Amino acid sequence: MPGGIARVYPASGATAMLPLTPTNNYTPTIIFCGGSNMPEYSYGDYRFPYADTWNIPASQDCQRITPEPKDGSAPAYEQDDNMLEGRTMGQFIILPDGKLLVVNGALNGTAGFSSNGTLVTPPGQMPFGASLASGPVGTPAIYDPTAPRGSRWSNKGFNSSPIPRLYHSSAILLPDASVLIAGSNPNLDVNTSAFFPTTYEAEIFYPPYFSATTRPAPTGMPKTLTYGGNPFNITIPATSYVGSSNDAADATTVVLMRGGFTTHAMNMGQRHLQLNSTSTVNDDGFITLHVAQVPPNPNIFQPGPAFIFVNIRGIPSNGSYLIVGSGQVGTQPTYPASILPANVRVASATGSASGPSTTGANDATGAGGTNKSSLGLIIGLVAGGLTLVGAIIGVRLARRRASARFVHSSSYSTELPGPDKLSAPTRIVSQEVRLPELGSFTPLALNPESDAWILNAVHFAEPYTDGSRTSSYHTTHSNSSGFFFPEADRPVHAGPQYRY
Repeated sequence: MPGGIARVYPASGATAMLPLTPTNNYTPTIIFCGGSNMPEYSYGDYRFPYADTWNIPASQDCQRITPEPKDGSAPAYEQDDNMLEGRTMGQFIILPDGKLLVVNGALNGTAGFSSNGTLVTPPGQMPFGASLASGPVGTPAIYDPTAPRGSRWSNKGFNSSPIPRLYHSSAILLPDASVLIAGSNPNLDVNTSAFFPTTYEAEIFYPPYFSATTRPAPTGMPKTLTYGGNPFNITIPATSYVGSSNDAADATTVVLMRGGFTTHAMNMGQRHLQLNSTSTVNDDGFITLHVAQVPPNPNIFQPGPAFIFVNIRGIPSNGSYLIVGSGQVGTQPTYPASILPANVRVASATGSASGPSTTGANDATGAGGTNKSSLGLIIGLVAGGLTLVGAIIGVRLARRRASARFVHSSSYSTELPGPDKLSAPTRIVSQEVRLPELGSFTPLALNPESDAWILNAVHFAEPYTDGSRTSSYHTTHSNSSGFFFPEADRPVHAGPQYRY
């Protein structure tokens, strides 16, 4: 690796495959950011490091490599923009809009822990307990792989989470395009009193596209996709956007997302693939998307579960769960690549969404929305972080939307009873209400309908639920002023603002 910078454990740089798109001919390119250029000797042996790693700054360096260039040239590393700060144990989460979010990690040191101290410092004198890292990086950042060189990173408007996310941290994309962040335990075993303690608290991070008041509400989303074959249609109603229908159609993409398996700041199998598409604009402002099947090469996007999103001007719909391929382990059938009709445009057609709709900010600069982010501490402990992530992958997690308002309360507490101890639903009078802002960390919250979500929800404030089910949750107990526990209409009060 150029510069002698290690990215593997325990240096633990952030790593991801960049989005696979028709523009890049679905050619895989890998990005590596952060890690450590600590001398090889300093890593020590299986007993302990030979240096006080927590004093050694992590790298800011980023490199790209295309392992199989289409032009037949030899693979070569390509210098990319440096991160905004050095980071070890950073984790890339690919977002539906094609940008990459980096979260978690530390400014100094490495992953892992040591119960034996280092060659220099005995265990009882280690300043951060067993942790081999220091300086938690609580501020996320967004990387835009298509932006001009020198302007690909931004964290403008983002506040910092108060929760250190070091060794054993985890993150994954959720079906509504927010990001679940959990974990951290740079200790030999459970230790809730360590300098960097075992962490059961979880957070939801809402990227900047949540500033839009309206999101696409597509219909006709498929439940299965094949490798090649006949295209399919998706319909976007005029209420999904504002302005010229032609412009909206030209700014629409359909993407497949797979969060992968997340552990130790790494998402194995994470993928973002843009499906080829054309579109027909109708007189009433409805847009019909003609969408190709997955390219006829199962190696590009392996068979199995995924989510499909529709983006308009960088604002994603809710994800729709589907299966790519046959649904069986083994050789996948392939068909000729989909042939799409030509685009059809109507000059007079316009969208009818109310408010700023999909013209809200879709980057970390805050343009088009507020430029200050807010954050809230998770209310309640999430036992078994990876179990929770597994539940996400199993499509069992549902919760209130980011645009649900929350209440600052002097009675804020992290001590919560379990669902069996909650009192009957009670309406809480809201005081000092504020809306969540760009790049916000807010509490994880569940609603009673934990099986599915409204795929065609028009507003971010709409909760996930099974559309075919009648529920008093939204009709008689809905309270847009707070977040909710399972089986109860009691708002979770957001905590105060924090900064490191």
